[in-house]
Amino acid sequence: MMGVDAEIEGLRASVSRYFRVTQIVVNPFAITFHIAVDPATLDASFDGLRRDLVPRNYVPSIVREGGETVLHVQKRPEPRFRGAHVNLLLLAATVATTWVAGAVNWQLYTDVPLFSFDAFFWGFVSFTVPLLLILGAHEMGHYLTAKRHAVRASLPFFIPSVPILGTFGAFISMRDPIPNRKALLEIGLSGPLVGFLLAVPITIVGLFLGGGEVRPPPAGGGEITMPSLLFGWMQSFFPDAVLDPFRRHPTAFAGWVGLFVTSINLLPAGQLDGGHIARALLGERHKYLSWGAVVFLFVLGFVSDYPGWILFGMIVLLLGTRHPPPLNDITRLTPSRRALGVLAIAILLVTFVPTPLIAVPANASFAFESASDHAAITELSATIAAGTARTIAFDVNNTGNVAETVGVWIDPQNLNSFGWSILIQDFVKYGDGAPQTVPVSANQTRIALNATEYATLHILVQVPGGASSQVYSWAVLARIEEPGVGQPFVQQLPVRITVV
Repeated sequence: MMGVDAEIEGLRASVSRYFRVTQIVVNPFAITFHIAVDPATLDASFDGLRRDLVPRNYVPSIVREGGETVLHVQKRPEPRFRGAHVNLLLLAATVATTWVAGAVNWQLYTDVPLFSFDAFFWGFVSFTVPLLLILGAHEMGHYLTAKRHAVRASLPFFIPSVPILGTFGAFISMRDPIPNRKALLEIGLSGPLVGFLLAVPITIVGLFLGGGEVRPPPAGGGEITMPSLLFGWMQSFFPDAVLDPFRRHPTAFAGWVGLFVTSINLLPAGQLDGGHIARALLGERHKYLSWGAVVFLFVLGFVSDYPGWILFGMIVLLLGTRHPPPLNDITRLTPSRRALGVLAIAILLVTFVPTPLIAVPANASFAFESASDHAAITELSATIAAGTARTIAFDVNNTGNVAETVGVWIDPQNLNSFGWSILIQDFVKYGDGAPQTVPVSANQTRIALNATEYATLHILVQVPGGASSQVYSWAVLARIEEPGVGQPFVQQLPVRITVV
């Protein structure tokens, strides 16, 4: 075993290959070398020393203390890396959960049965694959950039979850300290940048595939994903893709998630990717921006319709708002590297969504409307000559956001006792597909209306020959019979017939 003196001499020899040593101080925690440096070669010299010492389980760090440049070398315990079996198990679990999430998203988009071949096949193709590609590319961007800087890192750990996403994302574990600000910036930015560059074309493909007719949400209400500036701009090229706010093509949704994850990671707080970037750009001053980001999340959680920001702010606080410095915190970034920081800020601004999701509760309602111009009406009037008959019409429009069944019947208010005949002829339903005539039974009818449908009701009114010239009143009554939410009470449409 190497003696202490021989170990110190070996470290001195390694340091002396890169720097001129002026003094050595040995303490129980580290060996400190006072060195003279050339600012032009400092970064390259320190990186060379780091690459020599880290494989020998020594960690160097360089700082300015009392006007001098000092190099601390500390012993690092032998790292114990676990095999890749944990990564593979988590990946398999996340594939399974996102596969189920894909089936759910495809079922919501197409109305096919959830437990069907179509739902699971197309859900996997349209959602699971693009989402895992984005998340995997994000983490592999970190991993490969870390390897380029000789920083050991784990393979991605995917985190399974429940639908409609099926995953909480993924992360990699850095097993070496970050060497300098340049590496810190590039490792922090590489993941969001690669994920962003993949999420954009995936979003475009999803928007191209999306669209079609507007259909009601199958379970009532639903969640609407709000677009970022970039998503909204891309959406403007595909107007058909925004016809239905509740149904999003699963691939477009995967792209939306990818862009949203990018924006979250770029928040300049703590150990987030944006925190790495902020620490590289601002040094110790990053802590003010980090606290500002946390306060922003809490305020946004209270003032927006998305309280999830409060939870996210608490997670950042638990993980810590401060960021440890790189081993070489002396060398500043070049202008070209600072430009990458500007790029990160730009991506954050165009992908961030203050209110990402809006929950729309189920609402069943209907309205009486004019059959001629679909304007809302509070009463119906007509003029009919005595001894003649006339058909009058009005619309029953589903003004809610769920499918509902409306029951309609006549209250003749004793006019039938005086020889009047008031009969519902039929309902003609419009909206989805070709017009459909609904038969009438016993002068009442029930009509099933989707959220985009309305029906025109035709009523035949026959006035007896002996009716005097005056205004007669009766009413049409209607109420929601299914699904039993919204307006269970009976609505009345007064009808006034002027006999001439």
